[in-house]
Amino acid sequence: MIIRVHARGTLVVAAIRRAYAARAVTDPAPQLVAAWAGSGELADLEPAPRPGGYDTTRLAVLLAEPMRAGATTPTRPVWRCTLELDPTERRLTHQEWAAAVRDLLDEAGLAPHGDRNAVRWIAIAHGHARVDVVATLVRQDGRTEPASDDRHRCAHATRNLEHRLGLATPPPGPDTTTPGTPRAAATRRAAPPSARERLRRQVRSAAVVATDEDDFVHRLRAAGLRVRLRRSRADNSVTGYAVSRPALPGMDHPPWFGGGQLAPDLTLTHLRARWAQTPRPSETSTPTTAEQWQHLWQETADAITNAADDLARPAQPLSAQAAHALADILTATAITVPQPQAHRLAHAAELLHRAIGERRETPLPAADARAVHLRSLARLVGLMGQLSSDRTGAAALQLVYLLAGFADNLAALRQSQQRRSQAAAASTAAARLHASAGRHGRPPATPAPDQPLPVAPLRSARPAARSRSR
Repeated sequence: MIIRVHARGTLVVAAIRRAYAARAVTDPAPQLVAAWAGSGELADLEPAPRPGGYDTTRLAVLLAEPMRAGATTPTRPVWRCTLELDPTERRLTHQEWAAAVRDLLDEAGLAPHGDRNAVRWIAIAHGHARVDVVATLVRQDGRTEPASDDRHRCAHATRNLEHRLGLATPPPGPDTTTPGTPRAAATRRAAPPSARERLRRQVRSAAVVATDEDDFVHRLRAAGLRVRLRRSRADNSVTGYAVSRPALPGMDHPPWFGGGQLAPDLTLTHLRARWAQTPRPSETSTPTTAEQWQHLWQETADAITNAADDLARPAQPLSAQAAHALADILTATAITVPQPQAHRLAHAAELLHRAIGERRETPLPAADARAVHLRSLARLVGLMGQLSSDRTGAAALQLVYLLAGFADNLAALRQSQQRRSQAAAASTAAARLHASAGRHGRPPATPAPDQPLPVAPLRSARPAARSRSR
């Protein structure tokens, strides 16, 4: 798969006309395959054909609406990219292209999953081998989307799409360096995570364990990150933050990312609401003995199992807040295990957040008691990993296995809801968690009696979720 991020433009109607233009007379007719959240039916947006092209005026007006309502408009507010398959790669259906574009814009930071205030965009397919994406860089809440480092982030998202869609699978052979070969494409897909992705994982780990804003900043700096606080000109109060990796000698300065650029729920406003709702661990509530830590692991395992059960119970739905808090338990569990397994678990946690969706940049709604309890458990699990990571192996594996069951159930639920992109994210997370647990479908073995942290019994709810999805 090849991606080209074009130079930004000034006229929306011109960008749409380029996206609808055919390269040759033999090209199939273009078709609108996806659009921004809340756009309505695609058939109502599809431009009508006319002599020499398409009538794209109405579609351009709809895309430009946030630009007219925004406080400020960038000089070049039109963003466009083209995704195209290599002739050796399999063709994608329009549904697969739609899911691919949504994942691309999520990883690029333009339209995160669940953010209904993100920028407006459309995707136009030319047959099954190429798609053009047009977006306007003013969000629907009136703020300008900077789209910083978009080329690098789009390139990384394209590699993830190749892996998820099974494109350009390299044949066996020694060639790993010749440009343009399938083997070289595999080498590119094996590249390390982008700077934004690494920072998102580190910031989320700090946010899960932190008790307040000062503790959060201290943990970020202790992890080796640079932190820059944004202050109000009126009263000098802190209104936001940005993080960056330290600059290395002889290298360009790493980019800075604000919390909202990392994830919608990592803005300072969102984090402050989270910390205000989650009670601080007291000296009496923080486990100190082996028996107390055993009780914590057992309570956490029970909470995960109950949440997995509730995915199959329409009468007792699991709230989005609680589901995201459960993903935070996985983030905290990653703190308790050694590298590189910690990276795999942290990545699986991000996939779970993506599969859950429905995150907002506004403050958290009224406290969900279950979500608050799960966030408290996540914080204690993370603290356990920092205090005594040498004693958490067996119990952490059990939590990973139970969370894999939760991801299985979530994938089945999203599939039954026809939310294919989120179902794919949950399925990928489940596969990685099963592989990390090391048993591929069987719970980790119970530790010997002399080990201080026995694992919890498994009570899987996956069969119920699968029967519901049929």
